[in-house]
Amino acid sequence: MKFGGKLTQPDLKDVQKIVRSKMYWPKLLLANWYGLLLTCVVLWATVSGFMGYTKPNWRAVALIWLVLAGIFAWAIYRTKTGTVRALTQVNAILPDCVTLNNDGIQCDGPNGAKAFQPWRTFKQWREGRRVVLLEQSNGQRVILHVADLSEIERHTLRQLLQSCIPSTMTPGGQPDARQI
Repeated sequence: MKFGGKLTQPDLKDVQKIVRSKMYWPKLLLANWYGLLLTCVVLWATVSGFMGYTKPNWRAVALIWLVLAGIFAWAIYRTKTGTVRALTQVNAILPDCVTLNNDGIQCDGPNGAKAFQPWRTFKQWREGRRVVLLEQSNGQRVILHVADLSEIERHTLRQLLQSCIPSTMTPGGQPDARQI
C-alpha cells in the first residue's frame, strides 16, 4: 500500500488528538486558573449588576469585557498561526511517500532519499479518523494519511497492521491499559 507523506491541517489536528493525553484539558485549564477566575468575577459582577443586586461602574465593566475579548481574540489568533507554523514544520520533515510491504515501511523523501524500517522496530499503532499513527520503539512516529481510503481499504490496512504490529486496542475495541 502506498500513502502520501504530507499532511493537511485536519490531518494534523487528528494526529494531535491521538497523541494528546487524557489530562490535556484539565491541565490547560489549571495552568490558566487566573484567567478563568478573572472571567468568572467579571461575569458575576455583570450578572449581579443586571439583576440589580449591585451598582457597578458600567463603563469599567464594559472596558474589562473589551480587554477580555481582546485577550481571547489574540489567543485564538496565536493558536491558528501556531498551527499553520507547526504544519509547515511537520511537513518539512515528513517523507513524500510512504509504502507498506510485508517486510516493513519504505519512506521516500525529497531528492531521492529513502529510508526503510522493518516491522519489528514498531511497538504500536493507533487509528484516528484521518490518519494512522505508527509508533517506533525509539519514540519516532510514522503518519499514514488514510482519509481518502474506503472502508474496505482501511480494513485491509488494519489487518496488515494487526499482523505486523501490536495494537493499542483490545479485541473488544477498548484501549489496552498496559500500553497507555
